[in-house]
Amino acid sequence: IHSVAKNYLASILAQGRFLLNDDPIGLAHFQDGVKALKNFLGESSPKLRIELRSELHHVQQVQLLLTHNQSDSLNKASSSLRRLARPDLAIELTSSLLEKSRLNYYALVVRGSAFVDLLQIDHALKDGELALKHSPAADRNYALTLLARAYREKFRTDGDFDSLEKALELALESLSIRKDPYIARVFISIVRAIGTTEYDQMIEDLKSSLNFTFDRPDPLAIDIAERLVEDQANTEIIHDDDPWADLEDDVDFSFLDKDFQEESIEDYFSDYFEDFEESLNDPRSPHLEP
Repeated sequence: IHSVAKNYLASILAQGRFLLNDDPIGLAHFQDGVKALKNFLGESSPKLRIELRSELHHVQQVQLLLTHNQSDSLNKASSSLRRLARPDLAIELTSSLLEKSRLNYYALVVRGSAFVDLLQIDHALKDGELALKHSPAADRNYALTLLARAYREKFRTDGDFDSLEKALELALESLSIRKDPYIARVFISIVRAIGTTEYDQMIEDLKSSLNFTFDRPDPLAIDIAERLVEDQANTEIIHDDDPWADLEDDVDFSFLDKDFQEESIEDYFSDYFEDFEESLNDPRSPHLEP
């Protein structure tokens, strides 16, 4: 059902010109398609609506971009487009942002990840290396995860074992910064491809400490929600959770709001972007995004 939903949503996005330009026909086609899906789900069982919560969330991120066209919305919409099987559109959106803000390391990570999706490995590596160079110390794991995926796919396409060794090195460094199920999954696939047992204990520790369900709903939660909907269907309107609440993606958005302890933002930009030091006095400056 997830595959069917993603294929449908990918199709109604069509060429996606309405995401960046005035395209009323394309926009109407997309909005009508979303409305049709929501009407269908409204007539379906609560279990199906809960099962497709992730896909609906990604649609909402795209819709948010249409009403709030700003960098954070664009980044999140781009990541959601990847999850809706449209990495090509994710690349278009992030490229438009990077034309205005070439130091936006989050946009580089999203675009690089989309390039990996399309097996355009050279482009992915270029974005990943640039993102890694300009990422704050506490957030290097995002670029490292991208690069680990890119080198893993490079090995799969050309069989160069050095690429696999490089992917392992990057994955281990990413895990040393932050352990999450996404880099853990990449790490495990790399280890299995190498065929070593050296990291078996580490893999067991990761499996026992991380949730690898990736937002699949809990069966008990589904049953409870279904009973609540049935009990209240004739008396109340059921409201969903906050439609803009973030669900965990392959790159965690929470780092956008973090306070970095390692070094001040002034020191960081003085070190790397001295040409833009004056921008520190203007929080709306695109050079400070994200």
